[in-house]
Amino acid sequence: MGPYRRYLVALVIVLVLLGGYAAAGFLAVPHFARQAAVDFVRTHYGRTLAIGAIRFNPFTLSLDVRQLSLPDADGQPMLAFAQLHVALSPATLWRFAPSFREILLAQPYVRVVMRPGGVMNLADLGEGFPPAPPPPPKPPAPMRLYITRLAVLGGTSTFEDRSRATPFRAELQPIEFELRDFSTTAATGNDYALEASSTQGERFIWSGTLRLEPLASHGSFEIAQLRARTVWSYLQALLPFEIDSGLIQVKGGYDFSLSAGVPALSLDVRNVTVTSLGLKPRTAPADYVKLERIDIDGTRVDLARRRVDVARVRLAGGDIQAWLSEQGRVNLLDLAGPAPAPTAGSAATAGEAAPPPPPPAGTAAPPPWTVSVPDISVQGLAVSAEDRQVKPAAALLLKPLDLHVTGFNTAPDDVLEVSLDSTVNGSGRIQATGKVSPRAGSLSAHLEAEHLGLAALQPFIAQYTAMTLLKGELGARFDVERHEDGYLALKGDTRIRDLRTVDDALRNDFIRWRDLAVASVDYRSQPAGLRIRSVTLVEPYARVIIAPDQTLNIKQVLAAPGARTKARPVAAPAPAPAPAPAPKPKVARGKATPPPAPPPAPLTPFPMSIGTVRVVNGAANYTDLWIKPSFAVSMQSLNGTVIGLSSDPTSRARVQLDGKVEQYSPVKIAGDVNLLSAALYTDIRMAFKDIDLTIVNPYSGHFVGYKIDKGKLSVDVFYHIEQRKLSAEQHFVVDQLELGERVESPDAVHLPLKIAVALLKDRNGVIDLDLPMSGSIDDPSFRIGPIIWKMVVNLIVKIATAPFALLAHLAGGGGEHMNIVEFPPGSAALDNSAQQQLASLAKALAERPQLKLDVPIMTSARLDRPQLARARLDRELEARAQASRQGRKRPQEAAELALGDPATHFRLLVERYRTELGKDTPLPPSALAVQEAKKKETPPLEPAIADLESALLARIEVPDADLEALGKDRARAIQDALLAGGTIDAARVFIVSAPPKPDTGEKVKVELALR
Repeated sequence: MGPYRRYLVALVIVLVLLGGYAAAGFLAVPHFARQAAVDFVRTHYGRTLAIGAIRFNPFTLSLDVRQLSLPDADGQPMLAFAQLHVALSPATLWRFAPSFREILLAQPYVRVVMRPGGVMNLADLGEGFPPAPPPPPKPPAPMRLYITRLAVLGGTSTFEDRSRATPFRAELQPIEFELRDFSTTAATGNDYALEASSTQGERFIWSGTLRLEPLASHGSFEIAQLRARTVWSYLQALLPFEIDSGLIQVKGGYDFSLSAGVPALSLDVRNVTVTSLGLKPRTAPADYVKLERIDIDGTRVDLARRRVDVARVRLAGGDIQAWLSEQGRVNLLDLAGPAPAPTAGSAATAGEAAPPPPPPAGTAAPPPWTVSVPDISVQGLAVSAEDRQVKPAAALLLKPLDLHVTGFNTAPDDVLEVSLDSTVNGSGRIQATGKVSPRAGSLSAHLEAEHLGLAALQPFIAQYTAMTLLKGELGARFDVERHEDGYLALKGDTRIRDLRTVDDALRNDFIRWRDLAVASVDYRSQPAGLRIRSVTLVEPYARVIIAPDQTLNIKQVLAAPGARTKARPVAAPAPAPAPAPAPKPKVARGKATPPPAPPPAPLTPFPMSIGTVRVVNGAANYTDLWIKPSFAVSMQSLNGTVIGLSSDPTSRARVQLDGKVEQYSPVKIAGDVNLLSAALYTDIRMAFKDIDLTIVNPYSGHFVGYKIDKGKLSVDVFYHIEQRKLSAEQHFVVDQLELGERVESPDAVHLPLKIAVALLKDRNGVIDLDLPMSGSIDDPSFRIGPIIWKMVVNLIVKIATAPFALLAHLAGGGGEHMNIVEFPPGSAALDNSAQQQLASLAKALAERPQLKLDVPIMTSARLDRPQLARARLDRELEARAQASRQGRKRPQEAAELALGDPATHFRLLVERYRTELGKDTPLPPSALAVQEAKKKETPPLEPAIADLESALLARIEVPDADLEALGKDRARAIQDALLAGGTIDAARVFIVSAPPKPDTGEKVKVELALR
């Protein structure tokens, strides 16, 4: 045993030491470790630490701790784990630094609570310790540490934010983390990997390397299946909107370093994908914005350079619901929250952001961040917009909307290239490309639109008119330029096809056309001006209607609903206060000499010109529903051009338009006019040929009192306006006008129209009138329609009051009173003057074959009875003388009486006196004086003759039959004189009885009348 005793003792000592080491490791270390940990927690935190089994293997240098739980202040677990396994590596011996072969943490649990007031519960872990000493001037080198593997398995973390009005809670489970070959030296790779998942399937993966000297890390990260709702749930207090749905995917890498205390961080986010994102205001029942997919590729963030570069942003699919509310607010603004109310004393005005605070004194302001996104695209987006301020709401749908923006960055000289392509309301399409400089405000773009349905504008049209826009398509092509100085230029073409509108009241077509093309529009803002090469209107149509209440549809249709008032009745034009000069039939026409022109007016503030306006196959309808029966007339086949329209007062546009009224009556309009400033110059002629007058029977019956059985109207008018002075010539020709039956109407003028028509007609049945007119268009009472009406009325009145003045003018003589024929009292003989007068009247009647003449049987008791009595006395005396001659008693008495012998005349009167009054009746004194005088002293016989005649005439009674016979003789004498030439049909001259008229003068006047 001797030689082995020493070995046995050594073996026993080793065994005892190993037993003590083992006992200390297996028994003492867990006991003291538990006690120390519990005491530490109790001492520093005042809480009770719960620890399960603790095992330490002194031979493998491994420690296992199970079921540890550190409570929070509320008694809930704050930190806990199911198992902690720590295995020390033998390399610790030769590295002279802790080297861990493995550190495993199974099912760890961390409960993070943000308490009210913003204090986090984990801050409790720093309490109970004395303040840390100030750091040395030069930080010591980090402790050498080696970890071959550090892993966290099946971890769970909850986060609660109780500082918010609405508490937030999130949970990550499981959390997996692994760190391999870590050391505080540069000798290892220090690779790590962290993976965490939420209960909703959200995952976070982070891997990379970590160095402590110098501090540096680089790696990659990934966020998968992150619900946008989760992000919003935590940030909802800061966001004015609600995120209802959406999934977020993020993949990228990072590179971080700390050199000389200056951190440097760059992020390379390879891809950010957001799918099914929904945004809405907090109180809204549905999403305002739905985006199917957003891809943000190649994002690089450089913290040191303060720069963000994004390779591409792409939005694919989505739906945006936008509207303007009844109160005039855009609903998308609700996503930004209510507008902040301005505070008193705020220097920033409404709509201006407050300036950032200045940097501290002596500190240079950091350069601004720059952002570059050179490729932004939107594909398949649907934008639905409504204006709910109108009823029904106006709707606009852009679907699909494609948008591409290139070159975006925040540099001052940034120029964006933008292209847009979208379908509008399912049928139209708009396309645009251009370059935009946001800072400079410049723009260069090309716009195209086709098949844009104009019916979508009906809600707006209904607000301001009483018409319905049923259909119409707009197309356009324009180039737009806006310079930095604000200069705007626009060039292009536009057209509207198949426009149709109807009158809401009557549901009839109002305005329509097949095509309206406006070619080569050139607009400039500096100097201001608009030029259009041509305007072509194909098959335009307009309807003018007078409603039963005498309102004009144009005024009613184009009036806003709340502003519609009864239009002034258009039934009868009001007479103008200052009529034109009295018209004369068939006067020579010619241009009136214009008054001296005043100085030229200044050019219009907005110059514009239109090269050519072309009308192709136009039409119009005029309907008067107020007149009973109703009246309707149409204009068709209107074709022509207007060339050279301009607002320049010195310009002249050439007008040439041709059309037809009721298919068969041609209409021509030609001349020079400044339509854009028509009050300055107009020189135009309008001609209407062979318009059938029977179509105006409703008007002629109501306003004139007669229907028209037959007739055609031709009108040739010429209007010349210069310097607001009008000189007009109006030539009216009515062929074969025949008035029909009388119509009783309270509004009819009481004029002898039939006689007027007969007077105006020539032998061919034509009425030819010239109605010249002049005046100033500045006169408020100067209106062409009423003036023409008054001229016609004045003409008819003049014809009615002095018809023979017109006949005298036509006959070239006879005087204004050629209808008055004068006869000596008691006579029916026509003198030479009367014969010539009646010859002129016969000539005039021959030119007016429809005229008929009434010759009245006219006598004057005052003038004719004495002359008839004298004639009867003369016949009796002549008979007495003839009887004496035949009895040859006194053969020479008859001859003496015929020769006017006074003595014979006296003797016959005396005999007649004694026969009539009796022999016992004394003679008048003058006669007695003659008889009693001696022959040589015989006094003058004339007084005696006069007294005897007076006495005898007083005894003679002239019967009415004699007067009537005289009147008939006179009428026949006039009739014979008129018919003597054979130019007048005897059936046109009537001898008529007439009531006696007051007689004046010394001759009897026979007044002829027309009918």
